[in-house]
Amino acid sequence: MMASKTEESILRSRLVAEDRALRRCLRQLSTMCARHARLSPEETQEACTRVLQEVRWFRHTVQVAAQSQRRCTQEVRLYTEQQAALEARITDAHAEIERLGSRLEDSRNHKRHKIAYDEIAAEANKRPARKRLADETDKINSEIEQLRQEEASHDAVARSLQTQYAVVIGELSKLADMSKNALNMQDLGIYLGDSDVHAEKAGPDHGHLHASSGISPATPRQAGDPRDAFATPIDGPPLEDPREAHAGASMHGESSEGEEGEESEDDVGVSLSAAAAEEEGEEGECEHDREDEEGELLG
Repeated sequence: MMASKTEESILRSRLVAEDRALRRCLRQLSTMCARHARLSPEETQEACTRVLQEVRWFRHTVQVAAQSQRRCTQEVRLYTEQQAALEARITDAHAEIERLGSRLEDSRNHKRHKIAYDEIAAEANKRPARKRLADETDKINSEIEQLRQEEASHDAVARSLQTQYAVVIGELSKLADMSKNALNMQDLGIYLGDSDVHAEKAGPDHGHLHASSGISPATPRQAGDPRDAFATPIDGPPLEDPREAHAGASMHGESSEGEEGEESEDDVGVSLSAAAAEEEGEEGECEHDREDEEGELLG
């Protein structure tokens, strides 16, 4: 605060002319005028010289003040220009700072992007090339298509085998039914044939059994008939077995005929057993083949 006041006083003193020289000059002039009548010419000349010196000093003071004023105006203008230049430089400096800050931020972003790009490039270089991946993808797609075609062909073969298996199973079932029916009919025919033979050998009484019944061995039982399929009364006493009758006849003296009957019976029994064994073997083989085919299809 004191410094600002001192500078202001100095400026005022430099801009304003001093009045002491003027007052002194006026005092010398008034003194000379008042004593002019009493002064000698030499004293008057000396007084005029002093007054002239005071006037010249005042003029010098005024000139110095004017020069100071002009110089201050120039300095003010210069200072104003310097201030404007400094303000412009400050503005330019602020703009440069902003520009440099933007460049710094751009450089930092570029550096971060470069680091990220380098990391991505390093990771990409670790992986196989795009062409190689495309070739592997095409290869895998072709293998997948081939596997699909093979699967479709396998499905077609499996459906065909299933159809054939169903046909075979149906045929085997038919054969099994036919075999069972044939075995039943064969056993029935052999049994009825043996009964007729034994009845003929046993005598007319036993042979009269079927004749009196009115039903042949091959005639089925009629509805409401109290006898079974072999003409045996259901409620009456059981008929004698032809084999037992044949054995009794052979024991009463017909040894030769009994031996021949036994041999024929043995031959028939052997042939029946052989036929039954053969049929059972064939049926077992059919069952075994069918189980093998089922295992293959299921596998």
